Amino acid sequence: MAPKRALLYYYGNDDVSTEIKKLIEDAGVILEIRDMDENPLNEEELEQLFGHLEISHFINTLSDAYTKFHLDKNLPDRQQVISLMAKDHTLIRRPIVKSSRLVTVGSDHRRIAEMLQISADGQSTRVIEVPNHYNRTPSRAKRVPRSSKK
Repeated sequence: MAPKRALLYYYGNDDVSTEIKKLIEDAGVILEIRDMDENPLNEEELEQLFGHLEISHFINTLSDAYTKFHLDKNLPDRQQVISLMAKDHTLIRRPIVKSSRLVTVGSDHRRIAEMLQISADGQSTRVIEVPNHYNRTPSRAKRVPRSSKK
């Protein structure tokens, strides 16, 4: 089995991102890290990262830029939000963990663990495939009405 891989996007030196990084690395997942302070994402990279997911999931509502750009009052269209995020990466909620097909935003250990198929304490888990014959719906017994006693 090939080792699991993931990308971690974060910025700033915060305890939450450090904790998520440790959780993933302790499970043996090969982690590529991108510090958006040092290496910000451009618009094309942001569009690729977000895919067709709802843009509001990726917005850091606690950022000073959120109120500075009046996003708290009116959220512009998707492309304008991405453009603002490319200019000010603090608008991007962090950390973002991306596997080959899935993306998780924020620090929910359970969700990250499920996505990467690791336990929430950072240990690797094994996925067991259940044969199809176990997934069959059991046949229903015909219900026979009870006879009433007189």
